[in-house]
Amino acid sequence: MKLAILITTDKYKGHVENIIGSAKHLGYEIKCFIMDDGVNLLNDKNFVGKLKEAGSDVSLCEYSCSIRSIHEKVEGFLYASQYENASIINALTNEDRLLVF
Repeated sequence: MKLAILITTDKYKGHVENIIGSAKHLGYEIKCFIMDDGVNLLNDKNFVGKLKEAGSDVSLCEYSCSIRSIHEKVEGFLYASQYENASIINALTNEDRLLVF
């Protein structure tokens, strides 16, 4: 089963970290797309580490990073467009889940 997480804000970091940790423990395949103010979380090395530790497949809105002057790229994360976001959501089945923050 997949868990897709759309992160649009940096306000719920703790909730996202807890959900990712629990999903990993339960064996979910985790896919994250980070956009808008959510990209500010890239400045938090602890948050980035937890995403990597959980084996999350992480994609980012490159435009959101650009307009927020976040130019340092995180190794292993895909810098993409909203097309990637749509692709993640379109690949979900009835058994999968999508959370939006």
